Amino acid sequence: MAALARYVLIGGVVLAAITFGAMCRNTGRSRKRADERLDNALDDTFPASDPTATQDFAIPANRV
Repeated sequence: MAALARYVLIGGVVLAAITFGAMCRNTGRSRKRADERLDNALDDTFPASDPTATQDFAIPANRV
C-alpha cells in the first residue's frame, strides 16, 4: 500500500512539473507577441507621437 501511495505522489509531482513548464513556455511566447504588437503600434504612430518643438521656451529678457 505504501508503494502505491509513493507512485501516486510521484505522478502528481511530475504532472505539476509538466503543467508548470507548459505555462512558462506559453508566457514567453505571449510576451514576445505582445512586444511585437506594441512595437508595430508605436511605429505606426511615430510622426504624431514625436512632434517637433516649434516654440521657444526661453525666458524673455524683459521678465525678471
